[in-house]
Amino acid sequence: MLTDFYVRVERDALLAPYFITVDMPAHMPRIVDFWSTMVFHTGRYSGNAFKPHLSMPGLTAAHFTRWLHTLELTVNAHASGPAAEHMKALAHRVALNMQMRLGIEPDAS
Repeated sequence: MLTDFYVRVERDALLAPYFITVDMPAHMPRIVDFWSTMVFHTGRYSGNAFKPHLSMPGLTAAHFTRWLHTLELTVNAHASGPAAEHMKALAHRVALNMQMRLGIEPDAS
């Protein structure tokens, strides 16, 4: 599911520029560990998920809205049930937290 999500992100004109320099095959295990820890409390992720976003100039609420929309579409295409709903809710919390910490006013929608 996460591989499909990042394929979608890399095809998205708004989001793709932020991932051009990321070696996704090398980075994917950290992403999997992050979501595994968030959704299933596995404790596999350690690190600072916020820090890389500090060096992403030009991020706006529109980027986070698109990221969330893409994530929800991908989760819905791959899974259903409590864990899928939990992941989508967590994604909203993560996006809101990131925006607040970056000083970005979230979309009102």
